[in-house]
Amino acid sequence: MKLNKRVEADLKALQDKSELLVATVQLTVIALLAMIFFLAPVERAADSPVNSEALGIGLFAILVMVRLWFAYTQQLTRLFLGFSVIAEMSVLILTIWSFHLQFGAIPAVDLKNPHLMYVFVLIALRGLRFELLWVVLSGLTAAIGWGLLVLNALYVSGHDIMTWDYVTYVSTSNVHLGGEFDKILAILLVTIITAYTLKIGRAVTSTAVSQSHATQDLSKFFDSDVAKKITDAEYSLDVGEGEMRNAAIMFTDLRGFTKASAALTPDELIALLGEYQQLVGPIVREHGGTIDKFMGDGILASFGSTSPSTTYAADAMRAADAIMDAASAWGEKRAAAGLERLDIGAGVTAGELVFGVIGFENRLEYTVIGETVNLAAKLEKFNKAEKVRALSTVATLDLAKAQGYQAKSEKEIRLKREVSGVELPIDLVVIA
Repeated sequence: MKLNKRVEADLKALQDKSELLVATVQLTVIALLAMIFFLAPVERAADSPVNSEALGIGLFAILVMVRLWFAYTQQLTRLFLGFSVIAEMSVLILTIWSFHLQFGAIPAVDLKNPHLMYVFVLIALRGLRFELLWVVLSGLTAAIGWGLLVLNALYVSGHDIMTWDYVTYVSTSNVHLGGEFDKILAILLVTIITAYTLKIGRAVTSTAVSQSHATQDLSKFFDSDVAKKITDAEYSLDVGEGEMRNAAIMFTDLRGFTKASAALTPDELIALLGEYQQLVGPIVREHGGTIDKFMGDGILASFGSTSPSTTYAADAMRAADAIMDAASAWGEKRAAAGLERLDIGAGVTAGELVFGVIGFENRLEYTVIGETVNLAAKLEKFNKAEKVRALSTVATLDLAKAQGYQAKSEKEIRLKREVSGVELPIDLVVIA
């Protein structure tokens, strides 16, 4: 599975964190073993040249601490990691091998050592890095190491210690080749199963990381609520899926944009639009709204459409007030800088609308449809006729007040206005 660079970077960061976890677990085990060793030390032969557990704990602790330092300082190369994987397993095998020296016995007793269980722990810990290579390397090192222990036992003690009788095998120092083969086979099977499980897990993790990036990118092109609705959908989206909502709509338009754009370069034009959108967008979001779409210098925002709301009209009116205040400050700032003063116009309505999927085949989009949407667009255009900056309807204002909206000042009401494209006269409210 080929991954893009962002996914690879995220997986590497996950692996780096996992390496710290591996080292932490290993140090915890070392600390527990050291505690057990000092509280209940194992006896050894008087002339023993080595204390196996002390040797193993000491060497292993050194290896883990060195690797942990490299990991924390972000200097852990793949070459050194590979060396440490082999070295750690080799230290465990060496510790198991040295037990016959500690007790003054024949090498065959090494094969009865219960420390074999830690081989599987080391193999499993390597799976935390989400890379098959280290699991396989750890498992192969363990299998080869155990094979060498068997060969050493046979070489030193001769073939006379071999037996095929199970009772003799478990009650003496004799070597049962079938039993030793089972151990090596178990090591290899655990390695294979862990590696395969890891392969599946890595694929799932990679997909999840890719989906996370896709959701983040989607949120840049769609409002975050819409992006979440798309990514959380339990079935494939298709044209014709819609929901009836009681919601509020706001259309905004950049006043003076056409005149200003004639004297701007393409980069300056896009920068100006970005400045305007950066002013309106956060205010809409702050008041619980979502940006449905950017239409050149126009913005369509909705309140209570992507998810039901009990304050949609009040939220829209508060957002309109805030946008008008911000637009005034923005215009003054531009004028003070010697730039052309620009302003923002808006139309706000509330009522029933349809929120759903439109488009065709593989080009779909969520949007809002209905008379409430159309009327907001018409009111925004009607601002010029009324010589105001933002308009709404008396019905919308009354609903907003019922939902808790309190205007900073009394709104001017203009009765029975003939709005272009609307059949009957409408009672309007001047927002600004």
